[in-house]
Amino acid sequence: MGLGQEFVIFGQQSYTRALGLESNNKHMTKSLLDLPQHPARALLPPLAVMASMGYEQKDCLLGTGVLTSQLEDGSARISLQQELCFYRNILELTGDPTIGLSLGEPFLPQQYGLVGYALMSAETFRHALAIVESYGRLTFSFFSFHYGAQGRTAWFSMTDPPDIEQELVDLYLDRDLSAARVDFEEILGTSSLLKKLCLPHGGKGKAQAYIEHFCCEVMFNAPEARFEFSSDLLDSPLPQSDPESSRHLQQQCQMLIAKLTTQGRFVDDVRLLILARPGYFPDIDYVAEKLDMSTRTLRRRLKEESSSYRELLEEVRYGLAREYLTNTQLPMDEVSRLLGYTESGNFSHAFRRWSGSSPSAWRQENVAG
Repeated sequence: MGLGQEFVIFGQQSYTRALGLESNNKHMTKSLLDLPQHPARALLPPLAVMASMGYEQKDCLLGTGVLTSQLEDGSARISLQQELCFYRNILELTGDPTIGLSLGEPFLPQQYGLVGYALMSAETFRHALAIVESYGRLTFSFFSFHYGAQGRTAWFSMTDPPDIEQELVDLYLDRDLSAARVDFEEILGTSSLLKKLCLPHGGKGKAQAYIEHFCCEVMFNAPEARFEFSSDLLDSPLPQSDPESSRHLQQQCQMLIAKLTTQGRFVDDVRLLILARPGYFPDIDYVAEKLDMSTRTLRRRLKEESSSYRELLEEVRYGLAREYLTNTQLPMDEVSRLLGYTESGNFSHAFRRWSGSSPSAWRQENVAG
């Protein structure tokens, strides 16, 4: 088994179970408490679609409490109620129950940040689907993602709909299926992917619109939402494949999922900025500038949440170090470099302080176990 395969399997199984992100019931409904808060920038692609249709931004954001300045702030997050209000506005403004199909089209992989780049650089389409399954929480979706294959047919499904009004569930489903098709075609470099689409709803009186949008057979009122395509595509090498970069990006995704909370705590925003550029660990002044505050204010805000910048930086480095040592065969010099240390001796000293043992001893013990 290759290194990339080892990493993906770890990401799918061990890590998601450890974080409590894996469900035994793939068809359960997610309560509102289970839903993540999304970045404010997640509203930019649908706002662009609405602008192209002649609708003004202020009308789309009416009553949401979302400020225009927040949309360009990479650290700003919006509440669930703000997001739901935004999409209710869109339904009311357009009067189009199939508007989700158009809203999903601008969601290229790059829109999702770390996880999007991990997808594009994956070794094969199978690896890309495993990344989506493991790190779907880092997209802007409320659904859970799964994939599999039987014989000549492979499938990708969206399950666990949020516990919100049905018209919004349907809008999100249309949007996310449309976005998934765009993303997968972008990743594969092909426009002929789908054989069949299964939809849980009845087409809202516009069945032909779905057939024309997805250019494939569509089954309405199906048990679950899923794409079906040829299983031959699963092991297709991806045009932008860079397995080493993809592995490193997935490590960052793991750390990000581990620390993001539904409450959107300030420390999570700081962690997000620490993890924003793989292999680069910014100083506190850089993070303060990105958060549009003084370094002193940043220190005070972290102290209020019983943390400090040094603690967060070391926490991130220690977590990444354990993943690199356990789930890759990278030499110590490379691990040290990825963690921002100019000399492996400095990394070794830091790791011994964190864990009580040397990196090599820790790797030997944990890989053997």
